[in-house]
Amino acid sequence: MKVAAKLGSYGWGERTVDILKAELDQVIERALDIPVDPGGWWHQYVCPRHHTELVFDPLEADGRTFLCPYGCEWEGEPYRGAWLVFKHQAMARYVLQAAAVYAATGERAYAELGKRLIIRYAEQFPLYPVHPEAQPWMLKGRAFHQALTEAIWATTLLRGYLLLRDEGVLLDGADQQKMDSFLQMLESSMTEYHHILTQERGDPENNYTAWLIAALFCIYAVRGESDKLKHLLEKEGGLRQHLTIAVRPDQLEFEGSIYYHVFVLRAYLIAAEMGDRMGEGLYSLRGEQGQSMQGMLTVLVRLADQNGMLPALHDGPYRRVPYAREIAEIVEIGLSVYGDQGYRGLLTHVYREMNGDNGRIGMLEALLYGAGRWDGRIGTAAPGVKDVHDGRRGEGREVQGVWEAFEAPEASKASKALEEPDEPEAFEASEVPETSEASEAPETEETSEVSEASEGRGVATMDPTAGAVPSLVLPDSGFARLRTNDTSGIQALVDFGPHGGAHGHFDKLNLMLHVGHHPLSPDRGTVPYGSVLKKEWYPHTASHNTVTVGGRSQLPSQGKCMAYQAASDWSYIWVRADQAYDQGVLDRHLLLTEDWLLDWFEVELEEPQAIDWWFHYIGSGKVSGGADAVRDPGTTNFGSQDGYAYIKEHRRLLMSKDSLQLDLHIARASGPLAAVSFVPFEGMVCSQVESPGIADDPTRRMEGIRLHRTGSSARFIAVYRRGDKPVTLTWKPSGDGESLNLSDGTTTRNFGMTKSGLKERILDENLV
Repeated sequence: MKVAAKLGSYGWGERTVDILKAELDQVIERALDIPVDPGGWWHQYVCPRHHTELVFDPLEADGRTFLCPYGCEWEGEPYRGAWLVFKHQAMARYVLQAAAVYAATGERAYAELGKRLIIRYAEQFPLYPVHPEAQPWMLKGRAFHQALTEAIWATTLLRGYLLLRDEGVLLDGADQQKMDSFLQMLESSMTEYHHILTQERGDPENNYTAWLIAALFCIYAVRGESDKLKHLLEKEGGLRQHLTIAVRPDQLEFEGSIYYHVFVLRAYLIAAEMGDRMGEGLYSLRGEQGQSMQGMLTVLVRLADQNGMLPALHDGPYRRVPYAREIAEIVEIGLSVYGDQGYRGLLTHVYREMNGDNGRIGMLEALLYGAGRWDGRIGTAAPGVKDVHDGRRGEGREVQGVWEAFEAPEASKASKALEEPDEPEAFEASEVPETSEASEAPETEETSEVSEASEGRGVATMDPTAGAVPSLVLPDSGFARLRTNDTSGIQALVDFGPHGGAHGHFDKLNLMLHVGHHPLSPDRGTVPYGSVLKKEWYPHTASHNTVTVGGRSQLPSQGKCMAYQAASDWSYIWVRADQAYDQGVLDRHLLLTEDWLLDWFEVELEEPQAIDWWFHYIGSGKVSGGADAVRDPGTTNFGSQDGYAYIKEHRRLLMSKDSLQLDLHIARASGPLAAVSFVPFEGMVCSQVESPGIADDPTRRMEGIRLHRTGSSARFIAVYRRGDKPVTLTWKPSGDGESLNLSDGTTTRNFGMTKSGLKERILDENLV
């Protein structure tokens, strides 16, 4: 549908155009021009004191002083160069916005604005030098340090140019010559860098490659060069090969980062848009193992939380307006092209993040790519959605009334195992299938109903209002999502897959938890790369909810899924990392029911070493139980390597054979969130700690628990439960083998560990 038709067809269309016009009127009134200085590297636009992104105002004509959200002021480089990146990108966005408003209204002032800015860049681009200050590893651009940034900027500019041309706005002879010269230079540099990356460096799967292809496709579409586009589609290092080698068969980008997954998918969709202009149906393009753009969208739905928020796996932020816009763009395109209503949850979240309760109204992405009368909202804001990321400072807001009175549910169907006299019965947890498809809970009467995406290759979608999305395993990317039909209960995400290359973290067997709509222990994400915390804290093992050995981070490694099974009311997974440390094996067993999550972690080493188990959480925690409290906070020297220097201890508890069960009660301002219970093994030390928090704002410190043992083996057992009532744990070290009794107030269940995984015995006793 043409942009103008959306005004009369959709209720949100006319109001959106009015808002976008008002923004452009300020640009016209201030006679904003493009910067004549090239941009630097946007990752350096970060406060070195607070590690938060600096404030950017796109209407500022010439930034010289750069403010931190906490009031710090910075001047000079590298902040000036980073500001220029944002400014160039903002001016290109104004071109696209002006083209959209002109297409909607026919008001000439907006066509002239877009046209003026395009010609100014065509004039200026040859005057930018090949960037002398770019870092040695970068492919150097002209308008920016990186050719990557240049490619992204060029696609925005050229999409605006094409939309204006579609509406009959043409350049005269002199201006057309300037445009032709600009396109020739741009094509030459993008082609050269594509060759360097794919041939000379042998790195064709790089996320750079997707953007170089997208920029070249835009140039070919402007020039009408369909032969070049078709050649770059099929050649070595072209679009089809990139989809094959840069996206795993389970549909996730190979670096295991949601941020870079969105980043690459956006480039693909821009390339597909250009292909459509040239008569090539690229939205249905598939890789050799079934990878597709639709599958890449659908796997985002599968990994998002119940609010529609995407996890910040490996490198990547949670909340940045440019990132939210990228998500909005790809999802709006996905809705228009594929019609999968399961995408709405993602779109609702990013619009709520950028635009409050206004949904699509005022959003450029909606005007350009959106279709349908839906206004971009699903009901009201999900409870607690802004609790973590609601601004830079101050307490987040939560919807009142979300804390339910706890009622113990019936015993899980997982307890219906057969009893054997000599050994507890297994959960019948099958080995993970040797398939490249996402493995999910089987479609039996015990599993939730899902609809198979036609292009998603085994990845299912659900209407975001329909309840729980089933559990799944991504076997190639190495992530597992555990859920039950109880949408207010615990949900878990565990990382056991490939390291992720330059954007990976040392985080094998990292456990991330939600309680209903509330993040309890999410991955923290990553700060802009110009911050020292990018390398010194966020990628390290101690920053995640997993195990460190010898006070050092894990090695870059890949784990494996040993067993997995799920139904609507329980899920079990066993994941192993046997390459994270030399001569050591880490095993994590997770059993999720509608009432609690059992987390059983085993460590086996060839030589005795210090072993630390970490659990970092959002909220305020209070520890009860245990014994022998040591009240000398700060006396423990955690070390200075691999992130340990950023961890501060507040309290220590030393466990003895007479220690009471250790319980952690976690609450938010609005009430209790979760209770975590630990088996107090003798000789274990429990420390309450704090460390830099979610990457959006590291100054909002995150509390945590460190369990410490020294030896050649260790066992850590924790049970997480929503609300404020912990389970009761009893460790039985003798008799017919070591085992754990877990009582939830209604039933008692007994678990033991065997060579084939976690097993359970049915007990005769039941609590009443």
